[in-house]
Amino acid sequence: MPDQDDALTRLVQEHVGRGRPLTFRAFEEQAVDPVTGYRISKSTAQELTRGHQIKVTPQVLRAVAAGLGEDPAKVRAAAIRQYIGIEVSTVDAGADGDDTVVRIAHDVGATAEELEQARRVLDNPEPKPDAG
Repeated sequence: MPDQDDALTRLVQEHVGRGRPLTFRAFEEQAVDPVTGYRISKSTAQELTRGHQIKVTPQVLRAVAAGLGEDPAKVRAAAIRQYIGIEVSTVDAGADGDDTVVRIAHDVGATAEELEQARRVLDNPEPKPDAG
């Protein structure tokens, strides 16, 4: 498996700090979980930009997303990539007009060929031997 990267750290660094759209203070003021009202602290914001590990919870990630003005799913995916070392990809899941969405957790940097194996499993839900 490739080394984990610093996806969440980079996402926060793109938005917060000197020469960025948000100051630490602005980020901290906006970083409030809309579900629970939880606020991240200034020290947590600084730890994120320095690449230090933080306690990752759903409320923390929602607060970070609110602070950055980003989609919570994007922040969650960055945290999964950084802290767990996997990424989640969406694969074509169904027949034309089907609204089914399938997401696959896989090693960071998986190739299209490796993801095609998952596609074949979706096409063959009953365990049958492959013809090839």
